[in-house]
This record gives sequence, structure tokens and C-alpha cells, in this order.
Amino acid sequence: MAEAREHSFEGTCLEFLPDCYAFALSLTRRSHDAEDLVQDTFVKAQRAFASFQPGTNAKAWLFTILRRLHIDRFRRERLRPTPLPQDELVEMARGAGDVPAEPEPLPWDALPPGALEDAVNEIPDPFRLPVRLRDLDGFAYKEIGAILNIPAGTVMSRLHRGREYLRRALVRLAEPDRGEAAGTEEGPRD
Repeated sequence: MAEAREHSFEGTCLEFLPDCYAFALSLTRRSHDAEDLVQDTFVKAQRAFASFQPGTNAKAWLFTILRRLHIDRFRRERLRPTPLPQDELVEMARGAGDVPAEPEPLPWDALPPGALEDAVNEIPDPFRLPVRLRDLDGFAYKEIGAILNIPAGTVMSRLHRGREYLRRALVRLAEPDRGEAAGTEEGPRD
């Protein structure tokens, strides 16, 4: 009986409901839209559960369905994401190897509740999802590439840039006395 439950849709997928909601909220930035997206994801996943291979990563499978549904909604509403400008793409390709020797320490104890989510939501779109999927949800680069339908190298470069945006946002949130000087920075410098 327990084995049948383990291989059922509920036993396999329901534990990831909160993770799916958090990911959907990162995509939509509106709780109502995130709830609708998660509901549609679970309906579609339940219908397609016969094609799910036990032993594979159910969370990544659900996230892939969720992201594809989100993209379909964008297409239906003609709200396509803005592509990166060519100069930023060239800059990203050049700066992919520029990793600081040691990250600057952050005063984590000074962060107010919810500061991490607020800081993640401040990261620009092309960089926010890789940071969320890697650092908050724990996916591997290859899994993130599959979820976002991008190469692993792109995942790594977007993750690097996204972490820099996140670091700056967290420093600004943790040190309010830095004032507007920190808030006026455009983003990471390569």
C-alpha cells in the first residue's frame, strides 16, 4: 500500500507544492497569477503522470511544466520577455571568467525578515531565475538549463551576474545607512 502511494501522483508530487508556488511567484510576481499557474501545473502534471519515470527528479519535472505553462501564457498575451541587448550579450561572454577570488562578507544577521526574497525579486529577469533555481531551490546547472531551455554555460554566466545583483541588493537592505548611493548603482560591473 505504501509503495503504491509512493508511485502515485500525490505521493510523488504534492510535497513540491510550496516550491512550485515560490517558483511561480518568481515568474509572475503576483500571488494570484502564481496560484493559477501552480494549479494549472498540477492539473497538467496529473494528466501526464503516466509518462513520468519513477526515480527521476519530480521537482525538476514539475518546474519544467510550470515554466512552459508560464511561457505559453506570455505568448497568448503577447507579452514576450525583452531580449538582452547585443552589447550585454558580448559583455557577458567576455566577463564569464571574471570571478572574484573571495566574495565580500555580508552582515547576514542585520537582514530584516523577507529580505532575501525581496532581494531575489530585485534581480533583473534574465538573471533572477537561475539564482532562484540554484541558490534557493538547489537545482544543478544541467537541470536549470533544462528547466529554462538554455545551455549550461549560459546558466553559469547568468548565475554569476545574478548573484552580483543579489549581493548588491542584500548589502543595500542590510546597511540602510548606505542610503541612496547604493541604490543608484545599475548592477554588476564586469
